[in-house]
Amino acid sequence: VTPTETVKVNYTKPASGAVVQDAAGNDAVSFSDQAVTNNTPATPAAPTDTTPPVFNSAAVNGSQLVITYTEANTLDPAALAGNAGFTVSSTTGTAITVSGAVVHATNKTVTLTLSRAVTQAETVKVNYTKPASGAVVQDAAGNDAVSF
Repeated sequence: VTPTETVKVNYTKPASGAVVQDAAGNDAVSFSDQAVTNNTPATPAAPTDTTPPVFNSAAVNGSQLVITYTEANTLDPAALAGNAGFTVSSTTGTAITVSGAVVHATNKTVTLTLSRAVTQAETVKVNYTKPASGAVVQDAAGNDAVSF
């Protein structure tokens, strides 16, 4: 029932069987079009999300680099494709390219697939340059993450 609806109730006493009764066994009489007080609350409009996802942390394990974002809602998995502006570098000087990026919406993470496994001795850095158009890191409200 919506908050603005007018609600009425009818009761037709059955000829036999289950009827509305008081504790003394007196049957309730039939009634129709009785007004009902509508206490359904008006649903407030959901607050508008205007805050973009923010880089929180990154961790690498082998050839998978997981970036975690701080975001009130979920990330939009459909807004991201390919390497989507991510670059990865290493202290060894051996190139690392990003071959793919997958969003886990509810975990608020982006998992990058790297061209090679990272060794434990390497220091790895990740950069994100937000593309001018196309595939971007974005929350469910459509706010684009900023470059880092």
